[in-house]
Amino acid sequence: MKQRIEWVDNLRAIAIFFVVLGHTVGLPEYVEKLIFSFHMPIFFWISGVFAKESIRDETFTGFISKRWRKRLIPYLSFSVISYVAWFFLFRHFGTQAEMNISPIRPIIGFFYGNGINNWLVTNTVLWFFLCLFVTEIFFFFVIKVPSKGWMVLVLAAFSVVGYLDVFYNPPDGFRLPWDIDIALTTVVFFGAGYLSKGYVLGDHKPRSVGWLMLAVSLAVYVVFSLLNGKVALVAGVYGNYFYFYLAAMAGIWFWMELAYILPTLRLFSKIGQNTLTIFSLHLLVFPFITAVLVYGFKMPSQLKFESASLSVAYAVISILVLLPVSHLINRYIPFILGEIRKPLTRTNHNP
Repeated sequence: MKQRIEWVDNLRAIAIFFVVLGHTVGLPEYVEKLIFSFHMPIFFWISGVFAKESIRDETFTGFISKRWRKRLIPYLSFSVISYVAWFFLFRHFGTQAEMNISPIRPIIGFFYGNGINNWLVTNTVLWFFLCLFVTEIFFFFVIKVPSKGWMVLVLAAFSVVGYLDVFYNPPDGFRLPWDIDIALTTVVFFGAGYLSKGYVLGDHKPRSVGWLMLAVSLAVYVVFSLLNGKVALVAGVYGNYFYFYLAAMAGIWFWMELAYILPTLRLFSKIGQNTLTIFSLHLLVFPFITAVLVYGFKMPSQLKFESASLSVAYAVISILVLLPVSHLINRYIPFILGEIRKPLTRTNHNP
């Protein structure tokens, strides 16, 4: 079990790094394609891996009563933090000032819960919490089917319906509240995680087979990511149906296999255990990094991301800055994460 937890932390660390990196500006187009093809689907897949079998026996009201706190409280908490930062700081500088968005719009957007058209301009990534909540509701019904074979068919149907919904709706068009239409697609990755949990959490395959699967998944992931257009899950931009799913599933599998092979590093473990805070706050850290570069290092005020190395630096600095922030949140105000944790003591070292 210790080994399994360690590789999952590796995978989460890899995934959150690419999420943060993908939100920087100036990466080459082919790098963006490789990142966006898998970096959000993998979080739904990981959630599915750890979905409990006991869901089958739960009532709907009982299921909702357990899930809402872990999804909606972080959404509410980080939405308030983001709105305050945006209202007093960010909306007065740079492109935000040029956009001149009414302070009322993000308040409406909080209830609408959609990450496009500046409804969540204060912190776009928060769409994930609502989408995951809706995804879990969909999966509550999916898991009730008689067999895993039927589950595969149901998930395949979801993939088609979800794709057709956004195919006939432009990226900036109408979206259902709380990303319900996006959840038609994300439940496929959630379900795929659930179906693969016996393999990925069980006794792993021989090393030779692992290396073969690593190579094959890498080839499929790279080829179909590059053949497809840039994916934007939040906006329902998937590109070609087959390329989208092949690239996403192969990308998830490749990084999962690599995470299992990689040695255990304390830094990776720390990052992997604190992805929620890093995910929720990294966009708020970017402007402060820019301010340090402009006012501290006297770089031009119209700072441009002209190299991949600068983008990587932003991602790494943001993650490192947010690790101590996450530690403080976990220690003193864990309720904003939707959890109630006992303070660490000499005899209690649980995360």
